[in-house]
Amino acid sequence: MIKRSVIICFFSILAVNVFSQVNIGTKYNKAYRDAVYYYDIKEYGKALKNAEDAILFKKQQIQAEVKRLESSLESREVKSVGINIDKVIAKLEERGEKDCIEIINSYVKKYGKNYFENSITRVVEFIKLQDKFPEAEKLIGDIYRLEGEYTFADNYYRKALEHSSILDIPDAKYEILYTMAELSRLTGDRPKMEQRLLEVTGKQNVQRNNLLINRMNNTIKGNNLNAVNKLFELYRADDYYSLSAYSLLSDYYEEEGYMDKAIGYSALAVVTGFSKMDSIISKRNLSYKYTTVDAFFEELQNYEDIIQWGTENNVWKSYNRLCTLCEKAGYKQFSLELLKILAKKSPETYWQKEAVLKIDSMSIN
Repeated sequence: MIKRSVIICFFSILAVNVFSQVNIGTKYNKAYRDAVYYYDIKEYGKALKNAEDAILFKKQQIQAEVKRLESSLESREVKSVGINIDKVIAKLEERGEKDCIEIINSYVKKYGKNYFENSITRVVEFIKLQDKFPEAEKLIGDIYRLEGEYTFADNYYRKALEHSSILDIPDAKYEILYTMAELSRLTGDRPKMEQRLLEVTGKQNVQRNNLLINRMNNTIKGNNLNAVNKLFELYRADDYYSLSAYSLLSDYYEEEGYMDKAIGYSALAVVTGFSKMDSIISKRNLSYKYTTVDAFFEELQNYEDIIQWGTENNVWKSYNRLCTLCEKAGYKQFSLELLKILAKKSPETYWQKEAVLKIDSMSIN
């Protein structure tokens, strides 16, 4: 989950003119920070009130900014210099319109002139699209979810997702999608849960992932140590934000009885985690090159931060999970060969011990 910081700022705002009423977003930012604060201390009523205020205040601020800019830009003097941002700002400085310049600069400094193609028209168009507050909408969804009001929660998550293009942190979109998938699970709508997890992986990636899954499944069916090493030698995947979605989809497909899909998505989770670690090690150790799974785990012991990342993202669990699914599907030798490596070199003690117990269980059976 994205970590929320709690900062409480107390100040007064002097309502001298239109711009000063909404200067630099302080009013809506304060309301949102207060909402996060009350959410963290479980005062959900106050959190909800402040989040709703934040949405309203932001809308009011954007409307005020647009009105102020359009009023100045409509003047004959300003129109005469065209749409070039620098020329417009120079003219506004001549006219003493510091408030307009502050509004423009607050966006230009954050995104750069090139983002707006150095056009003041594009700046105004962009500002008009900023009147939503997806972070606050997501927070309201979280509050309703905790209160068991799942329909209201879903509505606000949908709004947050719809407005996700203006999130301050673009990758927060994935948190919204994961939360919506979890909400679907809580309400028992499993097909909707599947759909939302697939949205995390990206609709544009479905065909690519299916092709990769089919190829990995064919490799696993080799059912020997060579197949294990080939899985890690031949395949790479770099959609790291989908790592959890792959594992959750694997669980879902197993429960639904689609073992090929369950193994495929489990393998995709394993290969995705492996690809990230392999890539980082390659950059740090220029003499390193993947040869076998055993050698990879041996090299991995030198990188505590990578091991920690794997623990935090359930990577080591995903290896054991793949072994379990492969055994269940009849690929026992593949499972056994990978488990032998994990029993010796899995970086997390719990999953290392589980691998040992699994080997013992398989030898008895």
